[in-house]
Amino acid sequence: MNSAGEASGVSEKPPLKQRIWRWCISTFILVHLYIMFFWGMPPSGFRGYMTAPVQDYVIQTGLWQSWDMFSPDPLSVIFNLHAQIHYQNGAMDFWEFPRMEKLGYMERMQKERYRKWRERVRQDMFSIVWDDTARYVARLHNNPTNPPKQIVLVREWDSIPPPQFKPGTFEMKSFQRMPKGYDYLKYSYRFRFYDVLPGDL
Repeated sequence: MNSAGEASGVSEKPPLKQRIWRWCISTFILVHLYIMFFWGMPPSGFRGYMTAPVQDYVIQTGLWQSWDMFSPDPLSVIFNLHAQIHYQNGAMDFWEFPRMEKLGYMERMQKERYRKWRERVRQDMFSIVWDDTARYVARLHNNPTNPPKQIVLVREWDSIPPPQFKPGTFEMKSFQRMPKGYDYLKYSYRFRFYDVLPGDL
């Protein structure tokens, strides 16, 4: 037998707790649609204005993204980053920042964030993390009998070679490998010298 509500054709409202839960889920979805739409726009004053209310949340949660690797001005240089480790006895060692193209598929999934760190830490605008990076490298290479004395961070770069076209056409080749010589880049600059302190290790 139908209840009185069903008989009258009037459906009962869901419980308050359920309505609040639905409202929270709807708000969560709408906020993230807002983020996806405005954060994905090309840089402009309008984009900055629209993303300002959610910027801290997007940065802190790692949801930020940038499409400048595709357009309008994709990266035109290839770069590398390594550290020189100078020990107390005068010996020196090298440590290369993780490079995705040299890692296996499983390692890439685990260390993908290293790629962004490697891209950022070489730039002067992120100099605030240089000393922390040097301390991290020093701890990786700590030897109680011969501890690191100084860490030198070095950036290397060169121009990306222009695209190659099929002979007699203006059609680009579908896949172009980076020349092997680009493991040894033309330009380098030692951008941070850090003297290791006992408390760093």
